[in-house]
Amino acid sequence: MGCHCSSSFLIALTPGAAATGNVDCRKVRQYFVPCAGYLFSRSAANPSVACCISLRRLNAQSKGPVRQGVCECLKSNAASLSGLNQNHASSLSSKCGISLKTAVSFNTDCRRA
Repeated sequence: MGCHCSSSFLIALTPGAAATGNVDCRKVRQYFVPCAGYLFSRSAANPSVACCISLRRLNAQSKGPVRQGVCECLKSNAASLSGLNQNHASSLSSKCGISLKTAVSFNTDCRRA
């Protein structure tokens, strides 16, 4: 999957200069680049260490209104991705040991994030 997935991931997650609230969705997208192999895989059991480290950094920086903006970025980007393994996307935070207040899904209410 390697390079092909990363390329598809970057292209699909590039909604121009989209920003949600005070959050730049392009910057949020960069944190998920190391996770592309897992997010588009049908067989990978777990995300890579690099993926989890990157997501822990994003989580640590996402407080208050920023967390809501990150959530909205993720929802809008994920909805447009072809080939995204939704089960892997939903389990990513728990697989990386990141506890969230709300479940991760396309229907997540980001106001509760």
